[in-house]
Order: sequence, then C-alpha cells, then structure tokens
Amino acid sequence: GKGVDALKRAVLRAGKSVNDKRKAKGLLPRAVRACVLGFPNVGKSALINRLVGRAKLKSENRAGVTRSFMWAALGQRKVGRASAGGREAQLELLDTPGIIPARQV
Repeated sequence: GKGVDALKRAVLRAGKSVNDKRKAKGLLPRAVRACVLGFPNVGKSALINRLVGRAKLKSENRAGVTRSFMWAALGQRKVGRASAGGREAQLELLDTPGIIPARQV
C-alpha cells in the first residue's frame, strides 16, 4: 500500500508523455490504455480501486469475484473548449479475471 501514490504519479506521467509525443506528431491526445493481469486473488481490482481513489470495481477477499473485463478511468484532463467543461480520462485501466498459465493447470 505505501507505493500506490508513487505508482499513480508515475503512470499519469507516462500517459502525459505519450500524449505529448502524439501532439508533436499532430495527433489528438487520447486516453492511454493499460491492462492489469495476474493470478487469481492477488489484488488486481483492489489496486485499481486504490489508484482510482474509489470503489469502482468489485473486490473481495476471495477468488473469482472478477468474472469479466471492466474498464476504470484514472485522472482527468480537459478536452475541447474550457467553457464546454469537457473532461476525459488520462488513463484507462482494464481489470481482468485471474489468469492461470496453462502449464500450471
């Protein structure tokens, strides 16, 4: 739990770097997408909830809670005219069910 804030800052900084490169090429900025993969019951959903800052994804202390893929938005940036109040996620994280490698089944 101690490194979650540092991880959040690093991830948002990386996303900003990607969009700065897109702007330099004349492309519009967009949300950077990342996937969180791992074994069952290791805290993937809990980590995303900590990064997002709220209970966006269902998370319990037992395996099999996450049964489908779910997107969660992290960070917000302004898009369009300031007067329109448009906001878009800087980063989108995909939560996945636990994955067990074939040779361990």
